[in-house]
Amino acid sequence: MPDVPLPLAQAMQRLYAAGLDEFMAVRSELVARTRAEGERAMAADIGKLRKPSVAAWAVNLTARQSPEVVLALVRLGSRMRAAQGRLDTAALTALRPERDAVVRDFVEAAVRETESAGRSLGPGAREEVRATAVAALADEGAGAAVSSGQLTRALSYSGFGEVDLSEAVARTASGAILTLVPGARDEGDRAGETAGDTAGDAAGDTDQPSLGDLEQALEAADSQLAQAEQAVARARERAEETRERLAVVERQLAKAREADERALEEVTDAVRARKQAAAARSAAEQALASGSTLR
Repeated sequence: MPDVPLPLAQAMQRLYAAGLDEFMAVRSELVARTRAEGERAMAADIGKLRKPSVAAWAVNLTARQSPEVVLALVRLGSRMRAAQGRLDTAALTALRPERDAVVRDFVEAAVRETESAGRSLGPGAREEVRATAVAALADEGAGAAVSSGQLTRALSYSGFGEVDLSEAVARTASGAILTLVPGARDEGDRAGETAGDTAGDAAGDTDQPSLGDLEQALEAADSQLAQAEQAVARARERAEETRERLAVVERQLAKAREADERALEEVTDAVRARKQAAAARSAAEQALASGSTLR
């Protein structure tokens, strides 16, 4: 690292390029050197940068060592979002094999680069890497986060809305996400625009969903919603039945505990009576023995 003061962005890139076991030491070094150079505010910002999880570190390593895999992910994500925006279900269906291949390549690259760095990814971390790839396909911001090589935790996509990036990626002081993979965001946007333009030029207005198609999609959605509501109703009925059975069992358990307490009391009384009877018998035996001796 040069002796001259470093911009925060350069310090962030240096830090998140470090090995996972070296992160804390590199951060301390950067904080100390930046503070010594009189950049106290920058030193404070560096000190707040979070250590990545194993899965996030693997994604960051992949962005640096296999940028072509990340670029393919970003480009495909842009095309998929463009098709989704046009409600082009045929295009989305056609892209499914490519989607599966790109996600698989991304996970395999992460495993390969991690092993080259002397570590391994367990099943849980591999699943987090896969979930991060899916999130990058679904959301432009998630794609930029993956391209930055500065993730602090894995990403996930719930199937609707935007991907939650809070505390998930290191940012510059202005809040911007740095893009490590050259041209990832711009080329991804162009890929999406090209996909949309090509579809429109090739088939004109006929490629746009017709009113009948939209009505069919709405009917299908209504059917799915009705089925989901029925499933919810059945689940609630089963839950209610389970609660009722549980209440019966709890009442039976309470009665059993009461019976057990009464039984214990009866045992105590019986033991006490037995002791008294034994004492009376002993006294009678002694009295009988004494009478025999006097005769």
